[in-house]
Amino acid sequence: MKRVIASLLFVPFVFLGGNAIISAQSNALNIPGTHVYITPPIGFKVGTGFKGLEKTKDIYIKVFDPYNTNYVKYAQTFTRKSLENGGSEVQDYKKLTVSGFQAKYASVQNNMGGTTFFLVFGDSVFSTMIIASCPANKDSEMRQIKAALMSVNYSKTLSIDPLAGTFFNINDTNSTYRFAKFNNDYYIYSSNGVVKDQYFGESIISILPFTSEYSVGDETIARAIRSSYEQYGITDARIKKESQVQVGKLNAMEAEVNAKIDNKKAVLYRLTLIDGKKAILVLGIATSDFDKNIDAFRNLAYTLKFK
Repeated sequence: MKRVIASLLFVPFVFLGGNAIISAQSNALNIPGTHVYITPPIGFKVGTGFKGLEKTKDIYIKVFDPYNTNYVKYAQTFTRKSLENGGSEVQDYKKLTVSGFQAKYASVQNNMGGTTFFLVFGDSVFSTMIIASCPANKDSEMRQIKAALMSVNYSKTLSIDPLAGTFFNINDTNSTYRFAKFNNDYYIYSSNGVVKDQYFGESIISILPFTSEYSVGDETIARAIRSSYEQYGITDARIKKESQVQVGKLNAMEAEVNAKIDNKKAVLYRLTLIDGKKAILVLGIATSDFDKNIDAFRNLAYTLKFK
């Protein structure tokens, strides 16, 4: 469970901007690109590089919708005991409902002495996870974050644009890989858009958008690539070929990489686009039909545009 919590807190090299700061308590706000409505805390703003709200880079509320395909199954592992067994000091834990859906709420002390909040809810065909974080000695912000989580409502029938609130567009209309879900800051595109908890042994393509306080440099890109490999358990990565290509009006670095996942052969497609302080890392993982999938990854990646 400790590993699960660590992955939930994965926020790679992101310094995020947003819209106007909320100066007074307002009505419920729909988080762009999600089915979630939340009454925002005072002083928070809508994030532009993630789905959720933030006050500072250390005080935020992040929304993962969908998180996986089955709350009922996931909830069996999200218990006070499992949190404690993972080494976390559980400050609060309870069951509740969100818009009629079963839900669980927990707050735990994180490794920096602050508090991490979790709210997960859903049914047998979906789950949504909301994660918030606040440093130590910020009692007012902690109270506001908890109140915001308790205000959450969910509209299962709301039609959404999964890329709302992002700084990029991608067109998967003519691709065999369609948007499936947003998870751990990655936009995951699977074959025909099938949503699964995990895609073990399957070919997928993921997109990681991130920003920097300054212009994105080589070291930031290298760290993003390393973290992406760790995210998917990629080992023995060796560049097969690499070149500079033109994607829209921007130069991009494109590479094909031989690698292994669980000691099985995989071929990776990698594309990096940079526009000042904004960047996108595309990582396609082909576990079979390598040439066909690499072509499909490339065709989808070349539709990327910065907004």
